[in-house]
Amino acid sequence: MRQLTNAWRMLLVGCACVLGFASCGDDVYYTIENTDEALCGRLWVDDDYVTDEGYEGTYQLRFHQGGKGQEVRSWQMDGGTNTFDREMTWRWTDSSKECLQLTFPDGASKYFENVWVRQHYLSGKLDGREVTLVDAAYQH
Repeated sequence: MRQLTNAWRMLLVGCACVLGFASCGDDVYYTIENTDEALCGRLWVDDDYVTDEGYEGTYQLRFHQGGKGQEVRSWQMDGGTNTFDREMTWRWTDSSKECLQLTFPDGASKYFENVWVRQHYLSGKLDGREVTLVDAAYQH
C-alpha cells in the first residue's frame, strides 16, 4: 500500500513539473504590445479595398505622433479615379492599445478594433470590416 501511495505522489510531482515547464515558453503573440512608435510614421496601405458600392481601389492610413493623421481612399469608377482624402485625429481608446478612434473634421468617427501593429502589418476590424494594411515601404 505504501508503494502505491509513493507512486501516486511521484506521478503528481511529475505532472506538476511538466505543466510548470510547459507554461514557461514565451508566447510572442500575447507579449507584444502595440505602440505609437510602431504605428506612426508609416503609410499603411490596403490594395484590396472595395467600396460599399462594390468598386475596387486602395485604402491608406497615415498616423503621426501627437494624434494627427490622414485617410485616403481611391477607386476606379466610370473610366476615372476618384480620390477621397481627409485629415483625422486619432487616439487609443484605453491603455490596452487595442482599439483606435479615428475622428474626422465633420465630427464623424470610425473605430479600428482588435488592432495588431506588427513590423510590416496593421490589422484589425475597421468600422466593421476585417482589414490588413501593409507598410508601403515594405518590399515582399
